[in-house]
Amino acid sequence: MPDYDFRSLSSHDFELLARDLLQEELKVRLESFSAGPDSGIDFRHRTHDSNLIVQCKHYVDSGFPRLAGVLSRKERPKIEKLEPTEYILATSVPLNRDRKDKILEILKPYCSDPGEIYGPDDLNNLLGRHSEVERRHFKLWLTSEPVLQRVLNAGIFSDTATHLEQVRLRLCRYVPNPSFSRARSLLEKSHYCIIAGIPGIGKTTLAEVLLADLVDRHAFEAFRIAHSLDEIRPVKNSKRKQVFYFDDFLGTTTLDTLQKNEDRHLIELIEEVASNPNWRFILTTREYILNRAKSRYEALAQPHTDLTLCVIQLNDYTWPIRAKILYNHIYFSQLPKAHKLALLQDRAYSGILTHANYNPRVVEYMTDPGHACTVAPSLYAKEFTDSLDHPARIWDHAFRHQISDAARHILLVLSTMPEDALLDDAEAAFWSFYRFRQKRFGFASSSQDWTNGLKELDGNFVTTKRVGPDTIISFHSPSIRDFVEDFLSGTGLDVLDLIRSAHFYEQYVTLWEGRQGRRYPAVRQNHADFLDHLRRGIFGPTASTIRHVYGDGEPIGQKHRNISYESRAQFAVRVAQTMHDDVAEAFLKDTVSALKARWTEGTANKGQLAHLLKMLTD
Repeated sequence: MPDYDFRSLSSHDFELLARDLLQEELKVRLESFSAGPDSGIDFRHRTHDSNLIVQCKHYVDSGFPRLAGVLSRKERPKIEKLEPTEYILATSVPLNRDRKDKILEILKPYCSDPGEIYGPDDLNNLLGRHSEVERRHFKLWLTSEPVLQRVLNAGIFSDTATHLEQVRLRLCRYVPNPSFSRARSLLEKSHYCIIAGIPGIGKTTLAEVLLADLVDRHAFEAFRIAHSLDEIRPVKNSKRKQVFYFDDFLGTTTLDTLQKNEDRHLIELIEEVASNPNWRFILTTREYILNRAKSRYEALAQPHTDLTLCVIQLNDYTWPIRAKILYNHIYFSQLPKAHKLALLQDRAYSGILTHANYNPRVVEYMTDPGHACTVAPSLYAKEFTDSLDHPARIWDHAFRHQISDAARHILLVLSTMPEDALLDDAEAAFWSFYRFRQKRFGFASSSQDWTNGLKELDGNFVTTKRVGPDTIISFHSPSIRDFVEDFLSGTGLDVLDLIRSAHFYEQYVTLWEGRQGRRYPAVRQNHADFLDHLRRGIFGPTASTIRHVYGDGEPIGQKHRNISYESRAQFAVRVAQTMHDDVAEAFLKDTVSALKARWTEGTANKGQLAHLLKMLTD
């Protein structure tokens, strides 16, 4: 028999669960009502000679005394006015025989039998009898401890601090929307699903819910691809039920995530998955990056299989769904009561729910007490809508005023690095930038600035985690990278200093790509300076990595990826084609001359060389 404590459900979720269970058990349709004062009725069933009323009471942290007090003081007078022929109570408060007898004493004669009082044990019994109801209320089983342990052990969730309560809290706040059924249908039909949408719209959360469902309900093994398809080569088994998950498979800013022939290998894997009933493949990406990738990679532009997307759109979040998301975030938050009431005053929440920039990520940020409590309750509703007006501003104050100069330098450097960079690489890039600025501006510094700055940022702006013996670092959420890139879009000095102090090849690529494919103004305006420094660094060290795993999927560690000189020269061709002037032509000739020396020695990547020669010929 199931053994849920129902703590993961909001009051509204609990009411819907109780309704569905009672409808199945009693074989009647219970009449439901819109949110608001219930006058003692959550659900009812009326006929010409009977009037059944159902009332639900969901108290997570309060015990039986509160339940008994509410029933006696508030509910009993309502019941007497309604005069039902039958009254059913469903509650999440644990009940023994004595407690049921006390409740029966309060509610009689309207409630005439202890069997009409449903406590947690009774509801779990009904869940065992009506398993289809349990399946429909996925948040109930998905947030249970055994299931969370299984999916956490499967490495599904991207949380670096994989404490059960943190993962459970995120899933408790999730509200299914039309994209959920679309994605599940695509998985059932095609065995693969590409989830796309704008930043913060909920792509990763949707993917993780689908993954957890496959792992727990359908006994799939889950394997997360961090950087490259090579990572799953040791674990692929066509005879076992396996699901592969590739989050942001094209990266969040640039298209250099796909290396040699990986676009073709990706399509080949999708085709394999489509033809194998034992496999599933879930990918996420930002739609604008996928569109750019199709213009660069032939295999993506003209695939042999249908790359139908499940796009999460803003209109998937209808007014009721937005309301449930906001309600869940407030319900499961530790916001002070004054802040919660501020959203109710003059229906301030309405401006949030109807806002053109409504975004679940901003809702999550603004219902976090750590951020919300920095604003007085009287200003909280305005601050909420202002954050929707300008989403990047949620990080602006902390970035400019609440962290040290060293911490700001770390964030600026990290925005130029690949996703999930090795911590040692990030430190090397930081010191190159930091010492360049120190020499330029003469500020005081310490050998502990990297360590102290990292301590400031870890857990809020950035996150670090172990992969085997290696430590990797990344932004805590994509919205922080978005903010830093927005910041760099408006500052020429910082961009130029990042170019002049770049330590890794990938930093030049990232700075060239700019913000969502829009080149930074400082790069456009100082392209000769950019080319001069790229000439020195194009064949420099690489920060791109690939995760190595054992046959069972356990990570061995994060190793540097070899990016061929020919591949780097292809980047040089793209840069030169864009600038199309004498400076760019001279830069390209220097790059090719440097390659010639390697070719005469017999050192070359033949596949990339053929592609490079075609680009040069064109």
